[in-house]
Amino acid sequence: MRRTNTFVVRPRSEQDAELLHELLDASASLWNELTYERRQNYFDGESTWDTTDYRKQYVSVLGSATAQQLIRKSKSAWKSFFSLKETGEYCSPPGY
Repeated sequence: MRRTNTFVVRPRSEQDAELLHELLDASASLWNELTYERRQNYFDGESTWDTTDYRKQYVSVLGSATAQQLIRKSKSAWKSFFSLKETGEYCSPPGY
């Protein structure tokens, strides 16, 4: 059984709320851009692993570690997709 920590984020000021919004927006943008490029490569018959280095683009907003972790999670989702596809199970590529 995996342990999960759940918490609530409550910004204390308008500035904190704006920073949180920027962080969440940049995270979603990174995931969507990376997924879009990988989906396009997949449907065009190209390698899904040869993608532009998005970490450099988002490091100023997200920080290096957060950007890298999002890229790793995306890679993990695609590996899972290919693993399921190999076993013959019905699956679709990771979404936005």
